[in-house]
Amino acid sequence: MIHYTCDRCKRQINTADQTRYIVQIDIQSAADHPAAEIEDDVDQLTELHQLLESMTDTEIEDDDVESSHHGRYDLCPECHRQFLKNPLGRDAVLALGFSNN
Repeated sequence: MIHYTCDRCKRQINTADQTRYIVQIDIQSAADHPAAEIEDDVDQLTELHQLLESMTDTEIEDDDVESSHHGRYDLCPECHRQFLKNPLGRDAVLALGFSNN
């Protein structure tokens, strides 16, 4: 029998009477460049080739580690509810009430 543990609270998930939720995260870097900044007369493929040739294998691997992440996490029903309320894990913002003076 396969045993599952919630990756958030570390409790065992009994799949016979609880629903197990799977959260898959795929993070990739995004380089958005406005079209106005790209020069038409520059051969971008040649520049890219020269850049890649100048990089060592360890530099390429380090950049890949920093720019992407793939993860799969099991959640129990309670942690799933908490995750849906705050998926980015932001601190709760205190609502400040000001009088209309």
